[in-house]
Amino acid sequence: MAAIVVVGVLAFLVFLVGRALSRPKGALAQGAPNRWYQYLLAALLVVVVVALGVWQFSTEGLLGQAVDWRADSRAIAFFVIMLVVGGLGLIGFLVYLIAVSAGQNAVVGPRASGAVPGASTASADAAAPAPEGNALPTSAGMRMLGLLALFLAFLLLNWVYLARGEQYLVVLALIYPASLAVALVLLFDKAARGWNVKGGAENVREWLLCDGLTFLLILGFLNLQHHEGGEKYAAMFWDVLYVALFFLIFWLLDRTRTRLRFLVAHAYLIAMPILLLIWRTVQGVTMPADLSWWCSIWPFLFLAIIAFVLEIIVMLIQGNEGKQGLGAVKDGVFVAVYGILLIIAVPEAAA
Repeated sequence: MAAIVVVGVLAFLVFLVGRALSRPKGALAQGAPNRWYQYLLAALLVVVVVALGVWQFSTEGLLGQAVDWRADSRAIAFFVIMLVVGGLGLIGFLVYLIAVSAGQNAVVGPRASGAVPGASTASADAAAPAPEGNALPTSAGMRMLGLLALFLAFLLLNWVYLARGEQYLVVLALIYPASLAVALVLLFDKAARGWNVKGGAENVREWLLCDGLTFLLILGFLNLQHHEGGEKYAAMFWDVLYVALFFLIFWLLDRTRTRLRFLVAHAYLIAMPILLLIWRTVQGVTMPADLSWWCSIWPFLFLAIIAFVLEIIVMLIQGNEGKQGLGAVKDGVFVAVYGILLIIAVPEAAA
């Protein structure tokens, strides 16, 4: 239930950010009220919920009672279902906001084509020169549907034709190695660009998150290789979904200029521990009873939630100015703390 509350409050915060971004630039100058206190109260509420969650999961429980909810399979199933439902709702809401923002940028972008590069928030595609000949623009929805069709076809191939052992072999020997190769190509392509319409701090944020997500993709491959597969493998859908989401977030960070892309990246980092929990539950992976709380997924989940809330606060502080310095500092600290937590969690992999 606490997960539902956190996701609901986060969705409410995203809604407030969407309203703030859709507000005209001259609204404040014309005397429109800026109710900053509602953002502050919502952020404080999320911090309180996160603190209560850390206290609940890292200590003996509420009121000093010894509670081991992980020993109850029904509690785990309920928790996973609630996380999935809440996560899907949040992702759907974020996709809606991105679609609305992209539509607004598509209208504003051509009018601002004569301005200084990087001055507007339109995507890189809108700032590109018009193609010659009879070329017609392809909508982003059509391009995404093309990739989604391949994704669904691959899932159907595995479910209808391949046995579990063959699914494990395909994911281990094809999907993850190919994804890592493509991720490295994308990183080298990013490094080869000598000119860019994005500012220095914006590029720093993209490099921090793109490098971090690629490193976590490597850890996902090692996680699959570390646990027993073969005929016991039952998490093909979740591994493929993880890889597909990785490329979607990488594309948003590297190829677009929407202001919400960093927020979506942090939402993805919230979803990653949840996906790992679902993966372990589907695979039937049992963790040691004496496992330290710091070696579990919960520190990463709470850190990602805190970074998500801080990203919202940074967006509200920066407004429409397009500055990314404060966000770059925040992401640098986040990546450093995340790395420390990964080092602390190493004994789990060695067990």
